[in-house]
Amino acid sequence: MKIGFIGVGGIAGNYRGSLKKLNKPITAVCDINADRANSIASDEKANPYTDHQEMLDKEKPDVVFICIPPGAHSTQVADSAKSGAAVFVAKPIAPNHDVGRVTRDAIAESGVINQVGYMARYSDITDKAKELVGDTPLTMGIGRFLCRMGAGHPWWGKFEISLGQMVEQTTHVFDLIRYFLGDVESVQAFGIKDVSGDIADFEECTVCNLKFTSGAVGSITSTCAARAHDHFATELVGDDLYLKLTHDLGLRGQIRGDGVDYNGEEAGYYRQVEQFIKAVEANDQNMVRSSYADAYKTLAVTLAANKSLETGSVEKVLD
Repeated sequence: MKIGFIGVGGIAGNYRGSLKKLNKPITAVCDINADRANSIASDEKANPYTDHQEMLDKEKPDVVFICIPPGAHSTQVADSAKSGAAVFVAKPIAPNHDVGRVTRDAIAESGVINQVGYMARYSDITDKAKELVGDTPLTMGIGRFLCRMGAGHPWWGKFEISLGQMVEQTTHVFDLIRYFLGDVESVQAFGIKDVSGDIADFEECTVCNLKFTSGAVGSITSTCAARAHDHFATELVGDDLYLKLTHDLGLRGQIRGDGVDYNGEEAGYYRQVEQFIKAVEANDQNMVRSSYADAYKTLAVTLAANKSLETGSVEKVLD
């Protein structure tokens, strides 16, 4: 299996570590930063590139991990899929609907195995919550991502590149609530800017209400301006059912009077890569829990939330 990387900063290190555990060597790496490409290539004993198409043409990888900021996405994923490579894409998957749709369609036409890095779908607590919920209809989802980002990050606080916290970071919460409650019909979001002078040029505090096609409702809170205990959490509500997933490993609540107290061991970071490699080896897309097409639906929700921040109105989620 020939494995290539497009983008080797940030989260790429996590995926590289998982591949090492799986004894899957990396053949080639590409990054627009030549020094970084050369450094990582040296570490991996791989070939370095600064142009992704050149890497695809020369190396003909079987698998490509795409790990670039949302604002940098253009044709990298689609080009990889068109080359016949299976693709693993770090979230968020695109900067806008146009790039997302074109890429989604290119993947569908190529028929390659594809997965997006929503690790929470692969955690022990998610598996356990799915088991406990079973067929019980869920009527409300509550989520939050509360943290304080450092001011020194090269691009996170720039809306032009990151598209804001809901798209870049809280997307994990939006996606997991979608995983349990299904598709979202409409959203309304509110936010506050200039909470802290040096973190971001976008809203550092946001709330977003959601209406699901099932009739269920939800609310997701985000901040990048303050540290908090249990900062990444998802809560699920149904008839005499309440579960709180405290990511990465805690699950508490009650179902019909019976208490739930469960601690997981696998957070999903490693298992998502392991599962992707297994899906590629088996040529079975059904083994993937987070396809590009499904991740595009999560992107559409967060883009609608951003639009609602601008308009102050309820926004439909585009498909």
